[in-house]
Amino acid sequence: LAIAAAGWSLPIEFINGDAVVTPPLAVEASDTQGELFVALRIWQKETSAGGLLAQDVLVALPDGTHSAPDISFWTAPRHPENRHGAVDVVPDLAVEVMSPRTRANDLGAKRDAYMRAGVRELWLVDPPAQTVRRVFPNAGEVLLTGNDHLQSTLLPGFSLDISTAFDAQV
Repeated sequence: LAIAAAGWSLPIEFINGDAVVTPPLAVEASDTQGELFVALRIWQKETSAGGLLAQDVLVALPDGTHSAPDISFWTAPRHPENRHGAVDVVPDLAVEVMSPRTRANDLGAKRDAYMRAGVRELWLVDPPAQTVRRVFPNAGEVLLTGNDHLQSTLLPGFSLDISTAFDAQV
């Protein structure tokens, strides 16, 4: 009760009708999320791309799933309203940085929910393997490793060496 009175809330996602407590990120996953977010923010500012880039925002998907992608991006024409509560516009890009505690949901139920909801591109980032899996609805996936460049048609001009995303790892 004291926590609720202070305005704090427990980080919970609703996946397939189940309440799933979202654990804090491990250092490795947190560092990688930060690297990706900074690279995307720099791209956004340098290109004046507009849109909305956000971290850990609760998104209400059409099937009732409530998920909080580690990073979300909405293109300018689909920029959601700034209001209290879950965002009800599906992001164009969702990024999940996997950690041991979130891996099963990220690769399974959350991936499926994003694809059903109409996310145009999903990045499943695996810090221990130092890979990024780009997933597309009805079009499969591409696994990027080592010297590959992370690019997206959603982000014109964005390019990041995969190894750079994992630079900050300890």
